[in-house]
Amino acid sequence: MPIHYVVTKKVDKTNGEPKERYYATTKALQKRPVDNKMIAAQLAERSSLQNGDAMSVLVQLSDIIADHLRDGRTVSIDGMGNFYPTVTSEAVEKPEDCTADKVRVSRVCFKAAPTFLKRIRMTRFFSFQVKEERKTVAQEKKKKEEENNSKKTTRRTAERKTESI
Repeated sequence: MPIHYVVTKKVDKTNGEPKERYYATTKALQKRPVDNKMIAAQLAERSSLQNGDAMSVLVQLSDIIADHLRDGRTVSIDGMGNFYPTVTSEAVEKPEDCTADKVRVSRVCFKAAPTFLKRIRMTRFFSFQVKEERKTVAQEKKKKEEENNSKKTTRRTAERKTESI
């Protein structure tokens, strides 16, 4: 299955002069993401695990990763990549005012392993926008036809009124 994208206009201000540029951005079409049940079923198909065992492994894996991240550790999964926490705090005037009670985990980041990234990059892409543009063009064409028909009807009505006078 290809990755869907749309072309988005953005303003590029890199050289001080704003320029309009167009970039590909992802367009999620899935009704729902791949969940634990789906992954567990695929793990069971590809291994000697039963479906319930695979589900248990997934649940335990997320708990174990969370425990290590809470300890400030990077979690590396061979063939996949690294998970690591990043922190931030509220702004303070002096360095000594930046105390532990003002610090929080801002996000958990994932850095893909090179082999994992290479496998994902070997994908096809499909422009969802082309399909949308076709729809828009067809809608505009239909709208013009309706306007022309409306103008013709108005002209005919005006001609009939003129004839009857």
